[in-house]
Amino acid sequence: MKILIIILTLFLTSCASMQASKFPVKIELNTVNLENERVDAVCTVFSSSDKLETLAPKTITFMTECSSINVFCRAGLTEGQHGVITSDDETGNFFINSGLGYLFDRAVDSITPMGQLLNLLDNESCEMKDQKITIVLE
Repeated sequence: MKILIIILTLFLTSCASMQASKFPVKIELNTVNLENERVDAVCTVFSSSDKLETLAPKTITFMTECSSINVFCRAGLTEGQHGVITSDDETGNFFINSGLGYLFDRAVDSITPMGQLLNLLDNESCEMKDQKITIVLE
């Protein structure tokens, strides 16, 4: 009976996963040609979690996880692209931030009850600022 309780407890605590939070980012898309004249274009805005197609120039609100944003625009035979990389304030030892440290952190977070409790209570905040993106179509 004790073994069944242990197995059931391990099963219930190891199968939990949570979705990452999504944040709104206001993006002002401007598309211009080489002479800096406004051009209407079809743009695809995408990140690691979402994708949105829109006409530009336009201001949109893009819902995304706290990750980099890429924009690809096309008008006729011309096209252009732009990327916004989120800045990560975490710095430290390369070894700790690389594979072995990452695996250790994930193991502690997913196996130990305290790690799981901290994952549930963690309110991830994302400092995604509004973006003004001008894409030159060539």
